[in-house]
Amino acid sequence: MGSKVPSRFGKWMLVKRIGVGASAIVYLAKHEQLGIQVALKVLRKGLSNRRPEYAKRFLREARTAARLEHPNIVRVIDCGIQNGFHYMVMDYVDGQDCKEMLEAREGGLDWRNATDIVQQTARGLAHASEKGIVHRDVKPSNIIIDKGGRARVTDLGLAKLSIEGAEELTQELHTVGTPNYMSPEQIRSPRHLDIRADIYSLGATYYHLVTGRPPYIGESPMDVISKHLTETLTPPSKVLPDLPATLSQVISKMMAKSPGRRYQTYDSLQEDLQNLLHGNRVAALDFRETYTATEEDANFLKLLDRLSEGAVFEIEEDERPGHTEGLKQGKANATTYIAPFDRSDMAIYAEPPEEKSTRLAALSESNESPVALVGILVMIGIIIIIAVLLLTFFPSH
Repeated sequence: MGSKVPSRFGKWMLVKRIGVGASAIVYLAKHEQLGIQVALKVLRKGLSNRRPEYAKRFLREARTAARLEHPNIVRVIDCGIQNGFHYMVMDYVDGQDCKEMLEAREGGLDWRNATDIVQQTARGLAHASEKGIVHRDVKPSNIIIDKGGRARVTDLGLAKLSIEGAEELTQELHTVGTPNYMSPEQIRSPRHLDIRADIYSLGATYYHLVTGRPPYIGESPMDVISKHLTETLTPPSKVLPDLPATLSQVISKMMAKSPGRRYQTYDSLQEDLQNLLHGNRVAALDFRETYTATEEDANFLKLLDRLSEGAVFEIEEDERPGHTEGLKQGKANATTYIAPFDRSDMAIYAEPPEEKSTRLAALSESNESPVALVGILVMIGIIIIIAVLLLTFFPSH
């Protein structure tokens, strides 16, 4: 099969490309008979070839997301495989995502408008949670505002590649979500996340919407990650004094480092957001962050530092840490490969090289010699041949 993306997927005909990501390309498409416009996401063939289990999850979770019917969720309509390409079809929303809105408004959105967006987003996430779905990647670019002002969550229920425990960092490159908005428990181990991880990420998104900057800023994703784990949050009202103190307390409760101290349900969160908008007392009024970094946190960060040569974060252009001074600028919609543990390296490509293995990408980022890699592979081959010969001539009894 060829590597060229076909012009049609089933009865959906591609019109134009509207988005490029590390794992997929998004097209505007329309139904050949009905003329309905949709967004059609195509998984990169290089990724699906290297990670067939990811391609299977892509389709499985697309089918799961297709069960979600809610005004604040971008619906998944169809999915399948065409000419070896895995794809899914979603509602096309004519509007701006919150990332684009932030780019157009220095200093953030009006806090009332931002609160309304967060409240609508919480409704969509609550509906998803009722179906057993945790988003795992809530961020401004995954919240689209249509022409009527309705917020709609996208990429809900889609598979995310993630670090499965720090001990596996040396084994394989993983996409780990968005450092600017990740909860501490998602950073440590994302195997067993619940809605409180999404509430944290929604709080980090809320913070960005009202202040115009992410909650934690660093020189690299590693800096940002360490701050999510250990640093006390600067209240939004300290960044912009005109913001209500009660808003800071709501966001601080959403972003409590311990999941047990956050809002435990979307109902309790939405009640506080409603009280905030109407000037009423909020349940978060007396909230104070009491978390202090533990020895476990310190050991985890030390482990990440020790694994600096072999691990790479693969993140989107819009997922950069807030501080980007001194970093090379790439094209719009480019993909950024960052080795967060080596605080100086950063390379940008217009599009990810599909046929380059993830391990080779990690090697090139850490400046390991391809010759050394070939030597290792040759040695492994020799050892295997010797073992086969020994078993042939000296079989065990």
